[in-house]
Amino acid sequence: ALFKTLPVPDPAVIQGRYRAAFVGPAWLRASAAPALALTGLGGWWGKEFHADGTAINLVVRAGVFSTRFPMQFVRARSFIDQQDGLALHYQPGNPFPWMYVVDEIRRIDEHSLLGMTIPNLRGLRQLAFPFLLQQDLSRPA
Repeated sequence: ALFKTLPVPDPAVIQGRYRAAFVGPAWLRASAAPALALTGLGGWWGKEFHADGTAINLVVRAGVFSTRFPMQFVRARSFIDQQDGLALHYQPGNPFPWMYVVDEIRRIDEHSLLGMTIPNLRGLRQLAFPFLLQQDLSRPA
């Protein structure tokens, strides 16, 4: 419900690194990290948004940052509330299931975003898995 009340961010304003946190019901918070590990995003730390309209997932393994699965910002009608929105579309060539995933993004405040991971498949688009992104102001992008 909160997602529907939040404004759509301007991609130019949200550039930088964002640390992720799992939110939602307890079952989702408990299962998110193992599910991501099974799909190639084990150690998911967050996302980095670039000035060219692209984004990438950040993972930390053995204390070392690396990147996974590039995305492109797309202005599109939201699967959640059918309003104009901002989504991250995973690029062709990303492994299964990521080529069938969309992350919709809304702004909570100046340094916080609420994301919803949605399977972009007919019959599954009503499923939305929430995550919080907090801008990492401690390190330059």
